[in-house]
Amino acid sequence: MNILPEWMPTEAWDGYLAMRKKIKKPASERAIQLAIALLDSMRLQGADVGAVLDQSTLNGWQGIFPLREQQQAQRVASPKFKTLGKHGQATANNLMDWLEEA
Repeated sequence: MNILPEWMPTEAWDGYLAMRKKIKKPASERAIQLAIALLDSMRLQGADVGAVLDQSTLNGWQGIFPLREQQQAQRVASPKFKTLGKHGQATANNLMDWLEEA
């Protein structure tokens, strides 16, 4: 049995494990180790570990993923407009600037 790190929000963690058990996908000891390591990495990047766990619990997800709002912000921050050509790229850049200002 793993001892939880002090930074782990117990209620969110217990809720995540209970949800996994309820959907008949209980986490193995190895899966728990990997989840804790992933959450620690996310925590060090500034993520709210409790919110991440609650997102997975609420949606019935087996896995642990960055918060959806963070994923959307990353997509806006690094758009991929490789095939737009010179004028299309300028238009896309102007649009992205405008959206950021709004």
